[in-house]
Amino acid sequence: MLLHLGFAAIQTNNKTGQAVAWFNLGLTLENVDRQSDAIGAYRNGCELYQVMGLDAMVQDCNNAIERLSQPQVPVMTSSREFWCWVRSWFRR
Repeated sequence: MLLHLGFAAIQTNNKTGQAVAWFNLGLTLENVDRQSDAIGAYRNGCELYQVMGLDAMVQDCNNAIERLSQPQVPVMTSSREFWCWVRSWFRR
């Protein structure tokens, strides 16, 4: 359904619909662990929101991009887990 709405927004040159579709695509990609693709979708939505002067939505996009751009720090529950993580990190 989301893709259908996004396609309809593109066909009608509906900037608001396109921006919403890009933002929702970013949310979806973030939820399926595709951070780099999600960042791209948020950036596309952000550009459209900027053109329309919707500053609150631009800020929402920028917050999402910043959140996804932060390095992910693993949560350790024991020192054994920590040292396993350190070893695996150096094997990369």
